[in-house]
Amino acid sequence: MNIKIPDKVKNGIYIGVIAVSLIAVIILCVTYSRDRTGRGDSDLATMSASLKPKEDNVKVTVSTEVLEDGLSDMGFLVTQEYYFTQVEKYTKEKKLFSIIPSSSEMMYSYEGSVLAGIDFEKIRVTKDDESKTVSVELPESEIMTVTIDKDTFEVYSESDSLWNPLKLEDYNMSLSEFEEAAKNKALEDGILERSDEQARKLVTGFIKNYPSLGDYDIKF
Repeated sequence: MNIKIPDKVKNGIYIGVIAVSLIAVIILCVTYSRDRTGRGDSDLATMSASLKPKEDNVKVTVSTEVLEDGLSDMGFLVTQEYYFTQVEKYTKEKKLFSIIPSSSEMMYSYEGSVLAGIDFEKIRVTKDDESKTVSVELPESEIMTVTIDKDTFEVYSESDSLWNPLKLEDYNMSLSEFEEAAKNKALEDGILERSDEQARKLVTGFIKNYPSLGDYDIKF
């Protein structure tokens, strides 16, 4: 005997089955999510622990060749400049017919500069890691150039004898004398000593720029 189920009852059964299925899916998703989250945190913690860097003692040293090459690249370095203004008198004396004296003179001033420095290519370096000492052998400072600024040349007074006039060659000859006088004046003023001191400061700063040599004593 066939029992006919009303359509309303069929629809209710279908709705009930769908509702139960949805609830089951939701429960499964929540359970899976909790389980995955727990394992993820544990895995991340394990990974972080494994990736944590080891505190190894790494010592980086700098060879003397590296130091000498770096200093050598500086070439001849000007470490001191001396500027001056000089006032002098130039006298040219002559005897006319080897009997009558005749002279011409000129009072003048000029400005210029004297440059001194050190040839950094000649620097030699030795290093003692046990005593943490860097020894530097510096060449002596020397005069590099003496420059007379001709544009600053000024004549204050001039006495020119008719029989013994000042000529261009006299002025050219005096220029070399100007340069020699300026050089001697700079030497008397201690330009080479100041140049040596400045060179030591530059070399010290260069060496201390290397972190591994920061606590080393530098001796010249």
